[in-house]
Amino acid sequence: MSDLTLKQLQDAYQDYFSLEHSININVKVVNSPLPDEAQLLASIPAPFLMVSDASHFNGQSLRSLHRLSEVAAELSVYLEQQAKKVDMLLHYVLQLQNNRDEQFSTQSYGGSGCSFLSDTPFTPLAVVEIKLFLANNDGAVFGYGQVIDCEKQDDRWQIRVVLNRLREEDRDLLVRASLHQQSRLLKQKADLRKQQNDSQ
Repeated sequence: MSDLTLKQLQDAYQDYFSLEHSININVKVVNSPLPDEAQLLASIPAPFLMVSDASHFNGQSLRSLHRLSEVAAELSVYLEQQAKKVDMLLHYVLQLQNNRDEQFSTQSYGGSGCSFLSDTPFTPLAVVEIKLFLANNDGAVFGYGQVIDCEKQDDRWQIRVVLNRLREEDRDLLVRASLHQQSRLLKQKADLRKQQNDSQ
């Protein structure tokens, strides 16, 4: 996806659902061309690969156990607890990758990219290295993207980035995380409405 026009990048940004929700991200401008797939794989920090692999293995193992009889139920519960402990540890390791000097909070994110506010403008088409730290221990994603807009919003700048260098499994993780977060938000709204109705 190198050498794409702004119009093509803006179209690519619409390819996936985008959720309005705040998560921590790191964004760093890279003064070099967009890396190819091999360069992307070589540059992914080890903790991001560990989280991705652990999530994949946990999912496979638990699915296998769920297909077994009731005898496996207690073992399944135990392994789920162990998986949660591993997730917590990996979440801590990931937080060490969070560079405060490059930290922003998203306005929205999804499988195609994200938007965030910045005190300083970014140049359209600029290549950026980006880390997304997903909510609820859902993991983290590392990739590269390009700035597609930089619009003044009050005294700050709204930046939109399309993620055009990302492993497919990480894009899938990003899509699943945004859909899970949407479900959580919808459930919270439904619970709040129910509480309000019960109190009337």
